[in-house]
Amino acid sequence: MISKLTLFFMLFFSAHGLFAKELVIVSDLDETLKMANVEYKTKAALKLIAGVKPYEGLKAIFKELGQSNEVKFYYLSNSYIFTYSGKIWTQKHGLPAGTVYQRCLKDKSDTFKPKKLREIVAAHPDASFIFFGDNIERDPKFYGELLAESNIDARIFIRDARLIFPYDPQITHYQTEEQITDDLNMSLQTSTQIHDMEFNKLVPTYLLKNLKKRLIETCKNSKETCIEVAEKRVQEVIELIKPTAKLARD
Repeated sequence: MISKLTLFFMLFFSAHGLFAKELVIVSDLDETLKMANVEYKTKAALKLIAGVKPYEGLKAIFKELGQSNEVKFYYLSNSYIFTYSGKIWTQKHGLPAGTVYQRCLKDKSDTFKPKKLREIVAAHPDASFIFFGDNIERDPKFYGELLAESNIDARIFIRDARLIFPYDPQITHYQTEEQITDDLNMSLQTSTQIHDMEFNKLVPTYLLKNLKKRLIETCKNSKETCIEVAEKRVQEVIELIKPTAKLARD
């Protein structure tokens, strides 16, 4: 794993064209970049019909990272190419240009991503990597296994879309992008932009509803009703992750 100081210099010199080492960004799409509600497949399908918006915080981070010519982007999704075009979606929403990989019918969900990840790493033997994903499906497992078997400079950022606050020393979990702007050495402009976003642009309402539903389903032997327990927990989560103090401005 690369240190925070190493990442700082890597991003700084890359952004100013002074650092020859290539930086490769690999990102999942659904629930990492797209507000897709993939925890519930039927609802995710309905959102595809209505149109799926990006997580504006990660979009802002990617746009800043993409200002350097030394950065390459890969978008990697287990979603089928016939359900939607990741290439068209990323272009439509102004994300940095990159290579998009999506599954065909012959591809298995448990092997497609690992295979593509290995191919990407092999294509950039001297690069440093930043991986983005979420914890609705198996991104932490896929990225963790890749680091275990590869001798690469890499950091992993996982959106905690289940709002369960997991811990893993190899992974940076985040509930909102405001929590990782320092880790990624974002400019004050980008950090302020993310800080000032409406809460539902950082954490869509359906993630809180999904959390409440799971809490109700698992609630047992409580003096309070399951709904009351769930509502309290959802409010606790909101208080933990919503922006608080304003950032200082120049």
